[in-house]
Amino acid sequence: MATEGSSNWDEYTQTWNLVQGNALVDSGEVWPVLSVAFVPDSELIYTGDASGRLTTYTLNDISEPLDRQTSFVCAHTPLSQLLPLGSNKVLVQSSDMFQLRTAGGRQIFGKTTTPNDPFTAAALNYSTCTDAIVCTSAGTGSLIDLNRGTVVKRINLESSSVVLDLERNALTSGTTGGYLAVRDPRTNFGLVYSAPAFSGPVTDLVTAGTYIYACGTKAGPENGYQMAPDSMVKIFDKRNMTKHLDGINCEDGTPTRLCVNGNNLWICHDSGYAETRLLDSSESYALGDVFIEPALSEYAYASAFCVSPSGNAALVADTDGVLHLWSDQEYPQLSMRGKFPDLLPSQHEQSRYVRGSELSIDDERISLAVVAMPQIKEPLLSRMDNNVLYDVGRPVNFVDPEIIGHLKKIDSVEYAPNPRNYKRNQQAFGPWWRSKWKDGVDAFKDDAELTQGRSKFLSVQRHRGEQLPPAIAGSSILNEGRVSSIDTNVSRGSPSTQNQQLHQQQQGGSTRFPVDMSSGGKIPKQMQRMRIEYSRFGVEDFDFSLYNSTRWSGLEGNIANSYANSLLQMLFFTSEFRTLVMSHCATDCSATKCLSCQMGLLFRMLQTANGTSCQAVQLLNILADRSEATALALLEDAHGNLADGAMYSIIAQRLLRFFLEQANSECASLSNSRKEQHFVEQAVGFPQETKTVCPVCSHTQVRTSHAFSVDLDSPQGSNGLATLLAGGSASVRRADKMRSGKKTDILELLQQSLARCDTTRAWCAKCKKFQFLSTHRRITQAPGGYMAINFPKLDLKAPSSLPPQPAPSLPTKGTTSSGATAALLAGGDPGLSSANVGEQQGAATSWQTTLPLGFTLHLDRQNKDQQVHVSALDKSFKPEEVTHNNGSTTYQLSAVVSAIRDTPRGPEHLVVHVRNPDKHDGGSWLLFNDFLVQPVSEESVVGLSDWWRAPTIALYASADRQCLADTLADIVKQYPYKISTRILTHPTSVLDRPVGNRRTNSSQPGTYIPNRNQAVPLTRQEAESVESGGFMCAFDAEFVVLEAAKTEVFSDGTQQVLQPEIHTLARLSVVRASGGPLHSVPFIDDYVETSRPIADLATQYSGIHAGDLTVGTSPYKLSTMKEAYKKLRLLVDSGCIIIGHGLKHDFRVCNIVVPAAQQRDTMVLFQSPQHIRPIALRFLYWFFYQKYVQTGEHSSVEDAQTALKVFESYRRCVGGDGEYDIGGIEDILDQIYESGSKLAWKTPDA
Repeated sequence: MATEGSSNWDEYTQTWNLVQGNALVDSGEVWPVLSVAFVPDSELIYTGDASGRLTTYTLNDISEPLDRQTSFVCAHTPLSQLLPLGSNKVLVQSSDMFQLRTAGGRQIFGKTTTPNDPFTAAALNYSTCTDAIVCTSAGTGSLIDLNRGTVVKRINLESSSVVLDLERNALTSGTTGGYLAVRDPRTNFGLVYSAPAFSGPVTDLVTAGTYIYACGTKAGPENGYQMAPDSMVKIFDKRNMTKHLDGINCEDGTPTRLCVNGNNLWICHDSGYAETRLLDSSESYALGDVFIEPALSEYAYASAFCVSPSGNAALVADTDGVLHLWSDQEYPQLSMRGKFPDLLPSQHEQSRYVRGSELSIDDERISLAVVAMPQIKEPLLSRMDNNVLYDVGRPVNFVDPEIIGHLKKIDSVEYAPNPRNYKRNQQAFGPWWRSKWKDGVDAFKDDAELTQGRSKFLSVQRHRGEQLPPAIAGSSILNEGRVSSIDTNVSRGSPSTQNQQLHQQQQGGSTRFPVDMSSGGKIPKQMQRMRIEYSRFGVEDFDFSLYNSTRWSGLEGNIANSYANSLLQMLFFTSEFRTLVMSHCATDCSATKCLSCQMGLLFRMLQTANGTSCQAVQLLNILADRSEATALALLEDAHGNLADGAMYSIIAQRLLRFFLEQANSECASLSNSRKEQHFVEQAVGFPQETKTVCPVCSHTQVRTSHAFSVDLDSPQGSNGLATLLAGGSASVRRADKMRSGKKTDILELLQQSLARCDTTRAWCAKCKKFQFLSTHRRITQAPGGYMAINFPKLDLKAPSSLPPQPAPSLPTKGTTSSGATAALLAGGDPGLSSANVGEQQGAATSWQTTLPLGFTLHLDRQNKDQQVHVSALDKSFKPEEVTHNNGSTTYQLSAVVSAIRDTPRGPEHLVVHVRNPDKHDGGSWLLFNDFLVQPVSEESVVGLSDWWRAPTIALYASADRQCLADTLADIVKQYPYKISTRILTHPTSVLDRPVGNRRTNSSQPGTYIPNRNQAVPLTRQEAESVESGGFMCAFDAEFVVLEAAKTEVFSDGTQQVLQPEIHTLARLSVVRASGGPLHSVPFIDDYVETSRPIADLATQYSGIHAGDLTVGTSPYKLSTMKEAYKKLRLLVDSGCIIIGHGLKHDFRVCNIVVPAAQQRDTMVLFQSPQHIRPIALRFLYWFFYQKYVQTGEHSSVEDAQTALKVFESYRRCVGGDGEYDIGGIEDILDQIYESGSKLAWKTPDA
C-alpha cells in the first residue's frame, strides 16, 4: 500500500468496547464494533456492536480511554449503521429494526421487519434532516417522515441494496449484484442511471458533487474465483454513468470503507490503514499528506471507519472490539461547534460527587446506579415469608351462558335478566380452586361425561397411574413403557376389540355408545364445540383417544378455517369422490395449489390412520392461498371469525360447491375424453335447464348448466312482489300452510326447488328495456350418484316485542321439546307454549320434525305442467331391492352436516353425521365433531326437534350407482393410487427453472442448475426395494416458527397455553439405512419453499437462514410442500421402516400418520420405565461413540445419520453380539442414566 510522504497524525487513544468495566478487557464482555459515527453538532461518538448495543463516548485526556456516557441495547441483532440526527438523536439500523433514539436511549419510533425480508441499508437526507430511507433484501424501500415516524412512500428498488446515499435531488445505491444506481426523488425515485461496477456486492460508496466513489468485491482467477475485496475504487459521474472514469488503484491494498471530508477522500483498508486522496479539479486523485496506520492484532481487521466533521480526528474500529482514535492535535475538536453533550457526567465525576457528599436529588444528570446500597442486616419490609402469605386473587365466576344468550344492548350497555341458577355470592370453585384452575377444570368446561373422569393429558394419567390405551402407551412423550422389540406392531384391532378395551379402561363405567341425542333439552357434550387444551408438554400430551374409540379418524379443529372439517369428512365417506382424488394425487400434477391433490393426500391419511387424530393443515393452507376463496369470502380472519358476520351454515354450502367445482376442473384429465361430462359432474349434482321468457314479446332464452347442489326455499315462502306477480303459487301455498299451522314437508320443498318458477326484473334484449321476465329452472336428468341439498338459513332471534325469558336449557313444564323447537324456529322463545307460538303473527316455521331417510325422484317428460315428482320412500325399502322403473331413481340419506349452537345467540359450529360402513360397530351412523368420533343412533340423525341443531347440508346417494362404478373402475385401472418411485430416482421440482437473479454455477449465462443439496437419488435396485417394503431409512426434519405461542398469565403467576407454536416444514432429509456402498447417504434433502411470513427461523436449531426458503434467493434446491410430502407418503405407503429421534413430534408437524410398526424411535427405545426424562440424541451419540454432534447449527442430514448410528447401537445391544460389555438393554439404560445424572445431561464439550 502507498505510504508516500509523512504524516503528523498519531494515535490519540485506544478503547475497548466493553459491556461492563472501563479499562481492562477481563472486566467486561467485548463485542466487535460494526458501526461508528461522529455527531456533527456535539463532541459525541456513537458506536454500535454485534450484540445490538449502542454506546456513546466523549474524549478524555490523551492516552486515556474514551469516556463512556451511555450504553443501551437497541436490538438483538448487530447494529450495522448509525446515522446521527442533530446533537442528541441517532437513527439505528439492524437487520430486523430501524429506530430513532435519543443519545440517552429513549426510543422515539421504530420499524420492524420479518426474518425473511431483513433491512439491508438506510440513508438520511442531511440537507433537510426530515426524511430517511430504509430498504430490505427484497428490493423494497420505505421513505419515512422523521417528524411523525410514519412511512410516507413505498419505493421499488428492483434489487437488494446494501449501501445508500440520499441527497436532495438524488438517491444513490449499491446493490448485492455490484450495480450502482441513481434515482430521482422528484419522479417517485424512478431509475435515472444504472451501471455495473463490481462482479460482487458493493461494500461502500460516497458522493461528492456529481461524482460517485465506490468500493466492492470481485471474483477472479487470482483468488480462486471466490469473492474478495477489489483493490480499485471505482469512480462514476452521475450525469453520464455509461462512461467509466479512471479509478483509484490502491495497489496491494483492499479498500472497504470510504469517507469524504472537505477536499479529502478517505480510503480505509481492511488492515486498518487509511489514506487520503485529493479531490481537485485535475481529477488526478493524488495521495494526500495524511494517513493513519493503527496496530491491529494478528486476526483482527477493520470493521468500521469514520472521520470527524471537523477533520481533526479519525476513528477505526476492529473486530476485536477496540476503538482506535487518531488525530493531529493534542486536544482535538470533533464537531464544528465544539459543544459538549448535555448527557451524564463521567463515571469518574459521578463517583467524586458521591464520595464528596455532593449528590443532589434535583440533579437529573446523576445516575442513581452509582449510589451504593447500604449494608442491611435486618430483613426489608418488602420481604414476605411463607407464613404471612394468604390465598388471594380467587378468579371471578364465569358468566352464566344463559345470561350471554339473552343479552340486549342499548348504546354501549348490555343487560339481561337474571336466570337465578346460582345463589347470591355463590363461588364456582371450592377450596382447591387453584389446582382445578391449573388443570383447566371448571363448571362450564368439564368433559368428564366424555372422558369418563380421566384426565385429558397423558402426563397426568401416568402420574395418577391410570392405564393407558395400547396405541398411546408407546408414544414418545414421557413414555413409561418401551417397546420390547423393534418389530412391535401396535394396532387398534377390530371395532369389537376396541369396545372391549374401552370397557376395561372404564373403572366400573358402562359403555357409552351408541349415544341417543334426540332430546330437545340441554345440548349434549358430544355436540358442543370441541376444544384442545394444552399442557406444558404441548399438544402431543393431549389424549385424543378419549374422544374416539372407532377405527375412523377425526380432524383437529385448532387450525384456521377448520370449519371445513365436516365437509371433508362427508367427502371422505363419499367413496367415488375419495377414490377419484386419491388417483389424481398420485399423478404428476404440477399445480402447486391443487386442492384435489391435497384432498387425496388427506383422504389417504384418514384411510390409514386407524383412529389416530389427523389434521387438514396443508389443505387449509392451500385454500387460504387461493384467490377464489378470498373472493367468495370462504376464509376466517385472524381472530377466527367469518367476514361480515356470516354464518358457518351458509359458508359451508358455498365451500362445498367450491370444492366440487375445483375437483371437477382439476381431475378433468382423468375422465374419458369421449364423455361429455367429467366424472365429478356425473357423480355429484345434476344438469339443469334455465328458460327465460319475456311476457311482452315472448322472447325466449334457454341455457344449460350443471348444479352440484339444490337450494331449498324457506318454509315461510316469499312475499316478494315479483314472485306474486308471476303467480308464484308454490310460495303462496307455503304461506297459507304456515298460517294454518300445518307443517311443510321437506320433500315438497325439494320438488319445488327442482322445478322452480320465478320472476325477476331484468333487461330484455328484444324489447330493449327492463321487463318482468319469467325464469323457469328445471332438472333435466336425475343425479347418477349423489344429490346435495342445501337448507335455508334459520333465524333464532326472539322478537323484540316479547319480554326476555330464561335460556332454553330445558323445556318448561307443560311444554314439549317440539313446542320449544317450533318457538325458536318461529323467532320466539322456547319457554312459550305451542298455543302462544301460534299467536305470533303466524311466524311459526313449518318444518317437518324428521329428515327423510330416502325418496324417489321421477322425471315425467310428457307432462309439461308437472315434470318432477318426489315421493317418500317406503320404510320397508332395502337397497338390494332397487328396480329401474320408468325413469325413477331412489336415493338414500348418506350424510348430514348440521350447525350447532351452544347457546341460542352464541356462535355456531359444524358437525357431520355419516353412515357407518361397519354396521357391527354399535350404531348405524357416525358423529364427527372435529376430533370426536362416536357411533350414534339413526333417530338422533334424522330428528329435527332440537333447538340447538339446524340442518345445513344433506347428502343423498343413489341406490343404483353401477354406471358410476364402471366409469370409476376404468379411471382407477388407468390411474391407480400408486405414487411412482421416479420422484426418488429422478427428483425434480416445478421450482427448478431458470431464474435471472439466482446464484448460478453454470458457465452459460441465463441458465440455472439447482444445487442438489446433499441428496444422491435412489438407484433402480433401491427403488425396487422400496416398492417391496423391505427398505430401511433414517429420517429427520427441520422446522421454522410461523406463529409464536400464546399464553395467558393469571394473577397467581400460573400460566395457561392458549395456542402452542405453529411450525412448518423447512427441510426434509432421509438417509439410507439398508447397508450397501451408499449406507447413511441421504437420498432426500429438500428445502421446502414457503411464502407465509416466518416469525422465527430458529437458526440455531434448524440451520435455516434468511432467504433459504425463498425462491430467487435460496442457494439450495427448493421443493414445494406437496413434492416433499409425496416422497414421505411414498415411503410410508410402501411399508418402509423409518428410524429417527422424537418421531412423534416430527410426524405431527409434517402432518402424516405413520404406523407404529414402521417406526424406530430412538427416544422411545432408550427410555427407561423407571425414568420420565427422555434422552437427547446428542447425549446418546456421545455415550456410544465419544464424539460430538450438533456443535453448531443443526442439520437434518447430520441428525438423521446420528439417529441411524444410535439405532445401530441399540440393535447391537439387543442382539447381544458382545460388542458392548453389558448384560442387555436394561444395563445399558442404567449406565446412560447414571452418566447423564453426573454430567447434568450435557456432553463434556458443553
